[in-house]
Amino acid sequence: MRYKIYMLSALLFLSKFMLAQTTDVLTGYVHNEDGIPLGDATVQIGNYGTTALSNGYFSLKNIPTGKHLLVVSAVGYAAFQDTIVKLAHENLALQIRLSKDDKVLQEVTVVGKSETQQVREQAIRAVVVDTRAVSTRATTLTDLMNRSTGVRIRQNGGLGSRPEISINGFQGKAIKYFKDGIPLDYMGDGYNIASLPLEALERIEVFKGVLPVSLGADALGGAVNLVTARRRGSHMHAFYEIGSFNTHRAGVTATHETKNQKWSYGTELFFNHSDNDYDAFVGVRNPNTANLEYRDMRLFHNAFQSYYGEAYVNLQNRNWVDELRLSLTAFALEREQQHPALMTDAYGAVLGKQQTVVPSLRYKKKLLDGKLSIDQFAAYNNLQTRRIDTLMGRYDWYGEFTPKTTPGESRLPSLSKIHERQVILRTNIGYQINPTTSLDFNYVFTDANRDGEDPYGQRLAGTDIDVLSLTSTYQKQVFGLSLDKYWMDEKLHNQLMAKFYRYSASGIQNTWFSTSVTDADKRQQSGNYWGVAEALRYRITPSSFVRGSLEYTYRLPEREELFGNNIFIVPNFELNPEKSFNASLGYQQTFDGNFTVEANGFYRRTKGLILLVPIQAPNAQYQNQEHVKGFGFDLDMRYRFATHYTLSGNATWQNLRLFGITHETDQWKNDARLRNTPYFFANAGIQSDYDAVFAHEDNLKVFVNYNFLREFYLETIRKDLEPGGFLGLSGQANINSNLRIPDQHLLNAGFTYKVSSGRINLGAEVRNLLDKDLYDYYRIQRPGRSFHLKVSYGL
Repeated sequence: MRYKIYMLSALLFLSKFMLAQTTDVLTGYVHNEDGIPLGDATVQIGNYGTTALSNGYFSLKNIPTGKHLLVVSAVGYAAFQDTIVKLAHENLALQIRLSKDDKVLQEVTVVGKSETQQVREQAIRAVVVDTRAVSTRATTLTDLMNRSTGVRIRQNGGLGSRPEISINGFQGKAIKYFKDGIPLDYMGDGYNIASLPLEALERIEVFKGVLPVSLGADALGGAVNLVTARRRGSHMHAFYEIGSFNTHRAGVTATHETKNQKWSYGTELFFNHSDNDYDAFVGVRNPNTANLEYRDMRLFHNAFQSYYGEAYVNLQNRNWVDELRLSLTAFALEREQQHPALMTDAYGAVLGKQQTVVPSLRYKKKLLDGKLSIDQFAAYNNLQTRRIDTLMGRYDWYGEFTPKTTPGESRLPSLSKIHERQVILRTNIGYQINPTTSLDFNYVFTDANRDGEDPYGQRLAGTDIDVLSLTSTYQKQVFGLSLDKYWMDEKLHNQLMAKFYRYSASGIQNTWFSTSVTDADKRQQSGNYWGVAEALRYRITPSSFVRGSLEYTYRLPEREELFGNNIFIVPNFELNPEKSFNASLGYQQTFDGNFTVEANGFYRRTKGLILLVPIQAPNAQYQNQEHVKGFGFDLDMRYRFATHYTLSGNATWQNLRLFGITHETDQWKNDARLRNTPYFFANAGIQSDYDAVFAHEDNLKVFVNYNFLREFYLETIRKDLEPGGFLGLSGQANINSNLRIPDQHLLNAGFTYKVSSGRINLGAEVRNLLDKDLYDYYRIQRPGRSFHLKVSYGL
C-alpha cells in the first residue's frame, strides 16, 4: 500500500555521557507525531542496523568513532536522515519523531544489517527464528522451530511435555541448549522451549554442526541458543492466551531504567496450564473377551502446570562496569503422567514435580577503547525433583479405579526426592587485534552432585541403604579458543577453533546386583579430549555467498547417562565419549531483495553413539552401541510478492545409516537407517500483511503453515524392507505397521491484528486444522485440532 506523506517534524536530541572507557553504544526511541512508539522502525548507522522494539526503543553496540549517516525509516512514514559524529568515550542517546505526509513514500536503501541477519550470514551456519517478529501470535516456540530447515522438535504429548530436538539427524543429549550463550543444564525443566512464551525471547539461534567458541559446550550435532528480549528503557508488556483442552498461558514483563541510564530493574513472570485431555487412539482390553481393541479414548491424567519468575537489577554504564546484572530466578512445575514410555497402560495418580531458586550474576566490561571485552557469568542451583507413585490401586483407560494391596501404579512405586546441586561458571574474553582480526577465549566450568531419598526405592542388596542417598559427583570443563579473520575487503571470513574437554565423575555402579558396598562398587571416571574446527564464508556478491565447515569433536557422557535416574535407568560408568567428524557446505542467494534461496549439504561420521537400551525389564541403560554415518541436504526459499504476501518453504532429506557392526547376529543392521529418526520432512507457508484495514494505523496479518513428515521406524529395519522410489519417498516399508510411524500432515492457520494505538494486539490460531493423527516418540499421540486466542498489551 502506498502512502502520500509530508514531513511535519523530525526532532533529534543528543545526550552525551563521558566514560572512563568506551561503551560504544547508540540508543534511542522512535515515535510518530502523536508520541506512539514505532515498533517496526528500522535504524541504520553506517554499516550497522537494527529494528526498534514494540516500545520504540533501539540499541546498537560497538559503533566506531567518526562520522556516520543515520537513517531511520518506518512503513508509511518519511525517512529521517542526518550525519552524526561519534567521538571516543561517548555514549549517544537519540529521540526521533517521524510523521506522515502527502508526498509519495521515498524508498530507503538499507545499508546496514540487523543483528538477526548478521547471525544468519556468518561463517558458522545458524538458522535464526525471529520470535520478536511473531510474538503476538497464539503459537508456541516448538511450532515455530518445527518450520525451520533441518530442525525437528518431538514431544510425547501436549503443552509442557518434554521436547527433544533433532538437527540433521542428531538428537537427544547430542544437542545442547543455551540462554544468552550460557549452558542451560542447570535450569532443569523450568526453562525450555516447551513452556516458554514467545514474548520471553528476541530470537532463537539454531547452530548446525560446528559451534562458535562463545558457546562453551561439547555438543555433537548442534546447539540451540535462546536469546532473551533484553529491552532497555521503561516498558511493560502483558499477554493472556486461552485454548482448547483448558489451556491457559499468561505473562508479564516490566522494566524500568533511570533517566541517567545508570540503573535498571525488571521482572518476568510466566504461567502455563493445560489439562491436555485430548483423544488418543490406544489399546484397551475388552472387559468381556480380554482381547486388545484399539479405540479413541480421552486422556484424563495428563495435565501440566508451571510457574516461572525472574527479578533482576542492572548496574550499568559505570567507569568500572558496562553491565552488572544480579538475577534471582524461581520456577515450579507439576506434570501428570498418563502412561509409561509407551501408551500401553493408563495411570491415574502418578505425578512428577520440580522446583528451584537460582541466583546468578553477570558482569560485562569493555576495555582498551573497546578492543578487550570481558563477559563473566556465575550461577548456583539446588534443583528439587520429586516423583509420586504410591496409589494402592490402578486406573484403566476408562478412568475406572481398581484397588489393590500393593502401592504404585507402575512396576516400581516411588516417593522420591532428588536434590541436585550445581555450580556453573562461564568466562568469555574477546580481543580485537585490528579491524579484521580478533581472538575469542571461552571457559565453562560445571560442578554437580546429586543425592536423595525414596522410601519405596531400590536398596543395596542385603542392606537397607537407600540407593538415592549415595552421592554422585560430576565435573566438566570446556576450554575454547578461536581466531576470527576477514580477508579481501571482508569478502572472505575465516574462523579457526580449538576446544579442550575435561571431565570426571564418581558414583556407584551396578548397585542392583551388589550384596554390599565395597571399593569395587565405587567408580570413578575421567578423561581429556581435544576438538578442532574450521569455518569459512566467501561473499561472491553483496547478495550471495558460499560457506563451509569441517569439525572433529567429542561429546562427553552426561550425568543421567552415567548415574541413571534412580527409577528405570541404571548407572553405567563404562561409557566412552562419542566422537564425530562433521562437514557442511552451503550457498545462499538473494534476488532483488524479494526472493532468497539457500541450499546446504552435510556429512557426518560418528563412532560410539550413546543410546538407551533395555537390559533387564523394566530397567534400561545408556550404552555405546552403534556407529552412524551419512549425508543429507536441505533447501530453503522465501519470496515476497504483490506487496502484501510472503511465501516460504523448505525441505530436508537425511540419509543416516549404521556401520561397523561386527557381531554375527547383528550384521544385518549394517547400512540400515538410524531408528526412530525421520529422514524427510518439509514445510510451506504463506502470510499476507495489510495496513489500514479497519482504522488508519492498524495492521492485519493472516498466515497458513503446512508441515509434512515422511514415515519413519521405531526399530532398526533391513535396508531391503525400506520403501522405494526417489530418495525413498514413495510407498511404505514392508514391515509390521506397529513399527512404522506413518506419513503425517499438519496444517495450522491464524491471524494477528494490531489496533491503531499499537498497544493492543490480538492473535488467533487453529492448530492441526485437518484434525489428523500426529505421532512422536514411539507412536505417542499428539493433540488433535485445537483453537487458541491471545491478547497482548504493551506500554
